[in-house]
Amino acid sequence: PGCSTLAPPPSHSSKPAKPSRQVVLQPGHSPLDWARLSGHPTADLRGLPRGSPYLRVTPAMLKKMTGRRGKDAWTVMGGKVYNISPYLPFHPGGEAELLRGAGRDGTRLFGEVHPWVNYEGMLAACLVGIYVTEEEGSQAPGGGGGAASGGGDMEAMD
Repeated sequence: PGCSTLAPPPSHSSKPAKPSRQVVLQPGHSPLDWARLSGHPTADLRGLPRGSPYLRVTPAMLKKMTGRRGKDAWTVMGGKVYNISPYLPFHPGGEAELLRGAGRDGTRLFGEVHPWVNYEGMLAACLVGIYVTEEEGSQAPGGGGGAASGGGDMEAMD
């Protein structure tokens, strides 16, 4: 009778959790709002003239698209180039965090921060084109130069 078989309560000596890096988003900029906007059948968030073909984006082209000086912010993930400008106000970690990948290949950075997120589905309406080498970018599919290589179209957008 004076003996208890219950174990003593566990001690709470573990480290406190890191504070969240999330920022307060403006009303209408939740993940559900982004899904509604980007998933709309007519959504085209590429920042290119409507109906434009996908571009062959070279490192030199990508490097210019940093989100600064009035330019859109583009990033590469998995060999595909996305215009992340429309997503900036929706990013739970804040615009500055997302812009860390602008103008460069953000595949590794994205994978380190949130490998569970399906960026292809989330950014499908923002797909600009594929990432190619400078040499590949100077050749149009089929071997002949021209706008399909992306060079002429990109200069016209400036």
